[in-house]
Amino acid sequence: MRPSGGAGDNPPEYRPYSPVSQPGTDTIALAVKRYPGGVCSTWMHERAVGDTIPTTSPSGNLGIRDLDRDVVFLATGTGLTPMVAMATQYLREGSGRATLVFGERTQEDLMFRETFDLCAANHSAFAVEYVLSDGDWSGPTGFVQDHLPDLIDDAAGTDFYVCGVPEMVVDATAMLQDLGASEAHIFAEGWEEGAVGG
Repeated sequence: MRPSGGAGDNPPEYRPYSPVSQPGTDTIALAVKRYPGGVCSTWMHERAVGDTIPTTSPSGNLGIRDLDRDVVFLATGTGLTPMVAMATQYLREGSGRATLVFGERTQEDLMFRETFDLCAANHSAFAVEYVLSDGDWSGPTGFVQDHLPDLIDDAAGTDFYVCGVPEMVVDATAMLQDLGASEAHIFAEGWEEGAVGG
């Protein structure tokens, strides 16, 4: 996505957004969190019904690979957006157990909480765990990756889909491998490791 180019030498700004709509549908639904000072997120929130939004071709690494394996969706912040479509697809078509682990700062920041709570209530093979870093919260706190040893029973037999802040993705990937997950069964977007400084 990009806002229209500004005057002078200012080139258009591009940002990746993941659809929350289901695969195979003829529409694209996005969940865009507005960040203070965010060039693209602010521009997107200023759009009106009927506006045309330019896009580039779809790309990315996240999509359900095997509907017969257990899955864990691990996300922080807006990294949740690709998990919405994948989790609902897996609940409709998958044959194993699915777990969502979602980290945010406060309860107010938990996007799609009602959706996932309803999924957990209606599907015995689906569990959701929220991890918060701030605020009054009786559940798990801190970093989502720190809770993985308590939440994962069979890392070797599970597919992991990871998206969020770069440090979490890199740390979680290393921890999952320490727990016995194969690198071939950990799927994350490709930009994370290069985004983390030494």
